[in-house]
Amino acid sequence: MSRKFYPLFKDKCFNHVFSKEEYALDFINAFFNTKYKHEDILLKSEDVLPETEYNDKKLRCDIVAEFNDVILNLEAYSVFGKREANKSKSYAFRIYGTQIKRGSEYLPKRVIQVNICGKMAGNIGFSKYGLLDIDRKIFGILDDDFIIYFINLDKIKEEDYNVGVNDKLNKYFRLFNAKSIKEMKKISKGDDVLMSITECLKEFLNNEETRKDFAREEWEARKNQAIGEERGIKIGEERGEERGIKIGEERGEERSLNTVAVNMLQANKPIDEITAFTGLNEEAVLELKKTIKK
Repeated sequence: MSRKFYPLFKDKCFNHVFSKEEYALDFINAFFNTKYKHEDILLKSEDVLPETEYNDKKLRCDIVAEFNDVILNLEAYSVFGKREANKSKSYAFRIYGTQIKRGSEYLPKRVIQVNICGKMAGNIGFSKYGLLDIDRKIFGILDDDFIIYFINLDKIKEEDYNVGVNDKLNKYFRLFNAKSIKEMKKISKGDDVLMSITECLKEFLNNEETRKDFAREEWEARKNQAIGEERGIKIGEERGEERGIKIGEERGEERSLNTVAVNMLQANKPIDEITAFTGLNEEAVLELKKTIKK
């Protein structure tokens, strides 16, 4: 019986593989076309970021790689939308801001975040920060103290892998997009690190505890979806019932006012007196008058 495959950009898979320094360093060097060495890096996986207040939300990063001049945060998302974009910015800002300690200079390291996204849900905006003069005219673009990259794998797979990036990074993109271990082996052939990554993921996916974790995760997702659907139906029913009661009350009140108006018409009360007493407009009262048998 074949094991279920989960891609490399799946959060648990990404954390397991790139928590290994050799793999994280190789990917970083491919992505930025750098030549960092093992002695240059301080690697942390599933790192909980420092809090500034006791009630701050805990933020847990996938992979944090710290070098002499920069802190890199590597994150993986199966689907990346507005919520994930806000989460991504929160990570970058928290990493940047919590570097500054009491009594220290305002000289934090640059923060670069790389988001590996299996699929993008909606458009994610980009911005450049500039200095403004008093008339709100930009006179200089600020250096980026934090940069956030969004790697849309869903789009990359539709395009030529050889455009705009080095061959090693192309292989990584293809490896992330692979649909099976067999495909990963084909892509990684001839590259020792990529072949090792493939074997690492294979062993992880074949592990009994891993399979149980994924099964629990999928069961929780289905349960939450069912609860959400049930809640949606219940809310719909409650709102429908509430609306029905309201409409019924309104119609009952309307019928009651109509009865009062008819009784006053039969007693030959003036139209203006009837409208003032019932709140009905003149047109409605005249229509009711037509229904009275003479």
